[in-house]
Amino acid sequence: MEPIDKINKVLDDFGITGVKAAEAMGITYATFKSKRNPNNDRHSFNEKNYIDLVTFIKSLAARLDVSSR
Repeated sequence: MEPIDKINKVLDDFGITGVKAAEAMGITYATFKSKRNPNNDRHSFNEKNYIDLVTFIKSLAARLDVSSR
């Protein structure tokens, strides 16, 4: 699976907006939009973008307080 496919799946599954995804990947929103555009050959998502996104989600999940159940 290509990085763009993995990233799009994560974004869809978790309902993450482009602004938050850009923040998670450490890129600007303009760069995010450019990378997500299938007609743009100059910019594309890479494995690091995917890893950054997953790491961001894991860090948010780790902060959840599940002990209050």
